[in-house]
Amino acid sequence: MPSTSQMFLLVLSLLGFLTSLFIFSKRKYKEKLVCVLGKDCGKVINSKFSRQLGISNEVVGLLYYTAVFISTLILVAIPTLVTIPVLWIQFLGIATAALFSLYLIFLQLVIIKELCEYCLIVNVTNILLFFALKVG
Repeated sequence: MPSTSQMFLLVLSLLGFLTSLFIFSKRKYKEKLVCVLGKDCGKVINSKFSRQLGISNEVVGLLYYTAVFISTLILVAIPTLVTIPVLWIQFLGIATAALFSLYLIFLQLVIIKELCEYCLIVNVTNILLFFALKVG
């Protein structure tokens, strides 16, 4: 049975995956993202900050959330794998994503001066994933 922390990790990684998939599909089919918070989500998702090393942030997100989800499932299914090194690897990945999300929120607020609620959902999800590690 998953711990409370593991349940949060599973649910949040699924939320992040689905939101990243939504953004990915909108970009792929060149459909406009309608934002309630900001006037133009496209300004955010098409900015020069929307790619890291040539890979779009939502693709990185899809890979990241898949890794968090699968690693958490493995830790639930095979509790003997719950060792300090394995937990540190997961912690470092989630902590890095949380810090990067704070940077992306800063970019939206200060540099791009536009908000995209889908991006904010992903960013806040990453921060919540970090705090979910502390719960259980």
